[in-house]
Formats: sequence, structure tokens, C-alpha cells
Amino acid sequence: MMADGETIIVRGGSAEVEYDSATFPTDPTNPKKHKNTSKKITRVLITGDISFDSGDVPSGLTCEITAFYK
Repeated sequence: MMADGETIIVRGGSAEVEYDSATFPTDPTNPKKHKNTSKKITRVLITGDISFDSGDVPSGLTCEITAFYK
């Protein structure tokens, strides 16, 4: 969940999401979501084959997105 309340969505190909379930517990109203309304994202780091907007890349991209929070 982004600091402004928007959901982070990963689509296409394979994806692995790693998070601390003690910090981001399952939302009781939706078991697919994990959130903590008292945490705010302070920085997002994207590394790999992508910059801000890659456009459409049919062959796929590899990237790692790291979100820092407080």
C-alpha cells in the first residue's frame, strides 16, 4: 500500500513479493491484502532493466522494487 492509500499492483510474468507479516498483517476484510495504516512509504528504489516508465516490453523486464517505510 502506498503512503497515499493507493495499492501497489504487480501484473504480468512472475512476481515475488516479500514483506514482514508482523509489520504488515493480513487485512481482515480482504485476505489478499496486507496493510498497516500507521506505516508510510518514505522512499522507493527500482533497480534492474527498468527506469520510471519502461513502456511496453514484450520480451519482459527484470527489476527489483524496494519500498522503505517509517
